Amino acid sequence: MELDTPLLQLSPDDYFTLRDACQGVSIVGGIGSGKTSGSGAALAMAYLRAGMGGLVLCAKPEEAALWRQYAQAARRADSLITFSSQEGSFNFLAYELARQGGDGLNSVVECLMRVLEAAHQASPSPGRAGERFWEDTTRQLLRHCIPVLHAATGTVTIADIIRFVRGAPQRREELGDPAWQAQSFFYQASDRARHVLGTTRTVELMRYWAEDFARLDPKTRGNIAISLSTSLDRFQHGWLRRAFCGEVTLVPELCFQGAIILLDMPALRLNEDGIIAQQVFKYLWQRAVLNRNALPPAHRQRPVFLWADECQYFINSYDAEYQSTCRGSRACTVYLTQSLPTFYATIGGEQPRDRAQHLLGNFATRVFHSTSCPETQEWAARTIGRALQRRANYSEGESASWNDGLSRGENVTRGGSRGRSGSSGTSMGPGGSSSTTGGGWNAGSSWGSGENWGENRGSGNSSSTNRGYAEQMDYVIEPAAFGSALMTGGSANGNQVSAIWYQAGRQFRRSGRNFLLARFQQ
Repeated sequence: MELDTPLLQLSPDDYFTLRDACQGVSIVGGIGSGKTSGSGAALAMAYLRAGMGGLVLCAKPEEAALWRQYAQAARRADSLITFSSQEGSFNFLAYELARQGGDGLNSVVECLMRVLEAAHQASPSPGRAGERFWEDTTRQLLRHCIPVLHAATGTVTIADIIRFVRGAPQRREELGDPAWQAQSFFYQASDRARHVLGTTRTVELMRYWAEDFARLDPKTRGNIAISLSTSLDRFQHGWLRRAFCGEVTLVPELCFQGAIILLDMPALRLNEDGIIAQQVFKYLWQRAVLNRNALPPAHRQRPVFLWADECQYFINSYDAEYQSTCRGSRACTVYLTQSLPTFYATIGGEQPRDRAQHLLGNFATRVFHSTSCPETQEWAARTIGRALQRRANYSEGESASWNDGLSRGENVTRGGSRGRSGSSGTSMGPGGSSSTTGGGWNAGSSWGSGENWGENRGSGNSSSTNRGYAEQMDYVIEPAAFGSALMTGGSANGNQVSAIWYQAGRQFRRSGRNFLLARFQQ
């Protein structure tokens, strides 16, 4: 199958291809949002119709029945293999040893570490303090235990691991005590291993137990042994013993030939045992997928998928590493969950937010259904991104004025002037003389007064309307829209579910953006 093969039509102009599927899909939506019956059902049917093999994890009791319906509708019922508390058997230690032999003992150690991690996460109150110390110490213990058991017995079983650790020397002097040697499974296994490993290698392994383990504080040593044996002891009882400590009737590699392995061990019914069981098989399935490129071409061409609804029950520290590299193995992961805080609470440990974001960052396609969680809404809006948005503005105003007034005034002016003038003269001539004398004066005055008054009145009104817009960087989709604008199915919505389908590095033809409003029929 070519990577550009269309699997699902998202719009009249856009398709979801195998190449897209190999980059991973995360689906987020609140309770009743339609994520399972909407985009989840559409993808499940698309993968089945494409002939993929796959692994389906079950959190809810009805999940297995739903996938049987999917397989029947896609005519893939014959490809379905059920591994449950009643049928199927997978001895993971025997499987790992058969796959890698004695050179794969470190792989067995890591497998057991995943068992312990799953048991830790499934605990009602997982601890955090000193987490790295306990992990490193337990890994060191297993690395000095498993080679001895494999050399002594030719295999490794959980029962022998528990017996070996419980019988480890508490003091160095015990190693030389004949009475302790006679009743110690630890000593008997070590003595038999010496004939296979040789004295030098056996002495190296025993040095840890005599110089490191025996010298630990008794309380610390006891806690390590109890923690290990308690976590592994659950595989010695009930349906876990039958399913994981017996024969091997199925292996992860069956998916490479088109098998769909259904882990009908619902976490909500079988609780911690169901979670741990599915975590173990999932881890080894992921390892097999990443190793498939070393197999002949016939075993690596068919795409496979990993499906986990309510995936928070099944995630672990290996998921981010797997998701970052599985694309080259034609592996398609689909994880469905309710919200970001659900991831944080389940992952636990140090920096759960960073670890959750690290995992989710490896999914190129994200499908956002309706959610009432503000943090998830904000995350969805940030994922879509910001862009230059034009925001319209509008203003309207009205004003009125009125005035009334009275003015009155009075003015008076007074003034006067007075003057006097006179003249005299004498004239003489040859015939006689004459003289003339004259004079005059004048005086006057004036006055006046006046007053004025008046009255004025006025009124006025005005109105104005302004329209315009402003540009600013803002969310393309506001966070609140993820809680109010998406259809959740049911009769009220015509059995239609809508979601925002986001894909990194892509521009959808229908929307011209990196997201699309997709609709699904229930």
